[in-house]
This record gives sequence, C-alpha cells and structure tokens, in this order.
Amino acid sequence: MTIHDVARVAGVGRQTVSNVLNGGGRVGAATRERVLDTVQALGYQPHRGARSLRSRRTMQLAYLMPRIQLQPSNLIMLQFLQALVSAAAHRDYSVVVVAPEGDPLENIRRLIASRSVDAFVLSESTPSDPRIELIAATGVPFACFGRIWPPLPQHWIDIDNRAGTDAAVEHLVGRGLTSLAYVGYRPAQYWDTDRAAGFRDATARHGVGADAPVLRVDENDAREQIRALISAYAPAGIVTGSDKLAAIVYSAAADLGLTIGRDLAVTGFDGSVIASLLSPQLTTVAIPVDDIASRIVDRALRQLGHGPDTQPGELVPAELRQGAST
Repeated sequence: MTIHDVARVAGVGRQTVSNVLNGGGRVGAATRERVLDTVQALGYQPHRGARSLRSRRTMQLAYLMPRIQLQPSNLIMLQFLQALVSAAAHRDYSVVVVAPEGDPLENIRRLIASRSVDAFVLSESTPSDPRIELIAATGVPFACFGRIWPPLPQHWIDIDNRAGTDAAVEHLVGRGLTSLAYVGYRPAQYWDTDRAAGFRDATARHGVGADAPVLRVDENDAREQIRALISAYAPAGIVTGSDKLAAIVYSAAADLGLTIGRDLAVTGFDGSVIASLLSPQLTTVAIPVDDIASRIVDRALRQLGHGPDTQPGELVPAELRQGAST
C-alpha cells in the first residue's frame, strides 16, 4: 500500500494526500475528510522513519499542559487533550505532553535545544505570556487554544465566549424567562469576563439587564453564595460560565427544594461530560474541541511547510446544546 494508492482511491493527486498527512498546503475541509477516510479504509500507514529522514522532522508535537488541567474535575481540557492526540494522529504525528512542575521555560528550552519536537501547542495564555514570547523568538512553529495578545504572533484558535452566553440568554428569553442571573468564576480569566459580558449584552438588549445580578464565586464558597443568590432574587433562570458551576447550581437548588427545569432553568458552558451526567440533562454552550484541535494542529504544521504565519487569530462559534434543564 502506497501513497499513490490512497490518491487514486480518493480521487486526488499524490501531493494533496501528502499535504493532508503533513498538515501542509491548502486543502478544503471536504477533500481533507475524504483523504483521511480513505487512509483509514485502506489501512495506509506512512513510514514514519522514512518521512522523518526525508523531511528532517520528528513527527512530534509538544503540548505545554498547565498542571491545573491534570485535575480530574477539569473535564473540558482533558477532552481537548484527547481531541489533540486524535487530530495529531490523523496527520501521523504524536503528542508529547509536558506538564512542568517548575519553570515551563526550562522545558521549552530543552525541547528546542534537543530538536525533539517540530512544533508547540499551548493553551490558557496570558497577556505577555513568557512561554509564547520565548517560542516566537526562536521561530519554532506553534499554535494556541485561546487568545494571544498583540504584539505576539496571532497563532490562536478560540471560541466566541461572548456570543456563547448571549445565545444562552436568547434561549431563555425565547422560553419566556426574563428574570435572569449569571454565575461566573472569581478571579476572572479573560474567557470568564467575555462570558459575563455576553450575558450583559443580551439582557440589556431585552431590557432586563438592569435587574440581572452577576455573581462571581470561587469553588470554596460557590454553593453557599449561589444558594443566597437564589433566595434573595428568585431568578427564573441562571446562566453559568461553566458546566461545573451549573452542577453546583443544581445542588444549591436542591437545598432549597427547587426542581431544575421546572422551578429554575439553568445553562452551562463547555459541553463537557458533566452536562450529560446531570439530571435533568444540562443545556450548555458546547465548545467544539474536536474542530479546535484539528485547526490548531493544521495551523502549527502549516508553519513547518510554509514558513511564518501572519494570519490573524480565529474565532470558532460554540453551539448551544439543549437539554431538559431549560
């Protein structure tokens, strides 16, 4: 079985197959999926050693994973890691996961010096992120799940957090609910701030923003604060900044003898496995982790084949997935 066989069955040129497998070139989504389906159906396995010698590539990506993402409760980022490994495997790449105990810059320097990876994948970036500054300065390809602030290269893919909570409010208002509240995290990361802003945008547009409370909590006192919010304001619906917070709303509502979906509507954000495990099933703004991981891998690998990436960051829409909680 050769790459020529794959090209013939898929009805494309050999270079198109090569571009798909290496993440290079410009290949349409439908063509890329057809090639990948053909590769899987034929059981084609590119010879990794030959490709590495020919291209001087390691066929490995490094994922710089913040240690907080190793916590079992951080389900959405664990799902992203699974999606990243799968997306890389489709392009015949492996993922080296780096979760540093100390200074992450030391790990980055070591990987660059040893030339043991072809590109980096990052997440949870911060303004003036030293990890991105270091990688960008060396010219090694990289891409990030989450915003990167100028003047650093804009090699990022993210969801439209603001539009996501806006859609959740639209859904609740469309069901006749106008007494709403928002629960997000404290301290707020940029995505928390954007999600709260989306809530304010939509409630203001419908003329209910002035009376809509916005509560910031941390996990230590979240249940007590949410219970107090419900008791004081008796909202008909609560929009939350994560599925995990939505689960805490379920618990607080149970403490007060309220039934989710009947006495109180709740929406989450993430589309993690938590949403399907809750009863009733949670309405949530679902992050398309498979699509994001695929885009990130392609963006990193395009830099290997085509040099510096001057394109802007990409916003991917998040879809409202309806459950019985609303």
